[in-house]
Amino acid sequence: MTDILIFSGQSNMQGQTESDPMDKPVAGALEYRLLTDSFVPLKNPVGEDIGELLLASHLGHGSLVPYFAESYCLASGRKAVCVHAAKGATIISQWLPSREEGKERYAALLKKVRACFEKTADEIGNVFFVWLQGESDALAGTTEDDYLAMLRELIADLKRDLGITAFMIIKVGYFASMFGRKSADEAIMRAQERAAEEGVAVMLTDVATELSRDEKNLNPDAAGHFNNASMKMIGRIAGENAAKTR
Repeated sequence: MTDILIFSGQSNMQGQTESDPMDKPVAGALEYRLLTDSFVPLKNPVGEDIGELLLASHLGHGSLVPYFAESYCLASGRKAVCVHAAKGATIISQWLPSREEGKERYAALLKKVRACFEKTADEIGNVFFVWLQGESDALAGTTEDDYLAMLRELIADLKRDLGITAFMIIKVGYFASMFGRKSADEAIMRAQERAAEEGVAVMLTDVATELSRDEKNLNPDAAGHFNNASMKMIGRIAGENAAKTR
């Protein structure tokens, strides 16, 4: 049996670190690529450019995906296939099929995940959707209630269209705070916390929130984006916690 792990969101999920960490492939996990309809060894860099809708790790650098999968497989004793479907600088409405600005990206996400389902020879177990997004909504001034409403809508869409087992959130870090708008960041954080409290989502960790408070954890070449060391920590903690969900 193989679990499907879908990684989505904006640039910190896409991966925008300072370099390629030159990791070895993860044992027990593969990555699915739509453009070649193939499974490849899971290692950084991850993802692929599907037009401008979904993008690979920025500049071929690092992401949290392999660390999450490695931790998940070790803690759960299960195999996993990872689907990377992220795009930097996106607000949540740009992932919603009900919105003009989101329907093409959502369709691309569905196409990639469904193709992965078809390609997976093993029986599919859990289908977990892992979300790290919200920095751009904080910058845009999206309110807590509006973000929560759109998050609920996205979760309902994914359950209907992909039958996901659980929608999992890596709580967003501080970003708008760099521009003096800490309250805007915290509005998005509260919305994500409320989704978990309601039971529509699983909150995996707030480690990204904590790491974002200290510049030593960030990419020196891209303000507000995590470095490789932070990606490794976020991925490992979130993956271990995801393994506890059934």
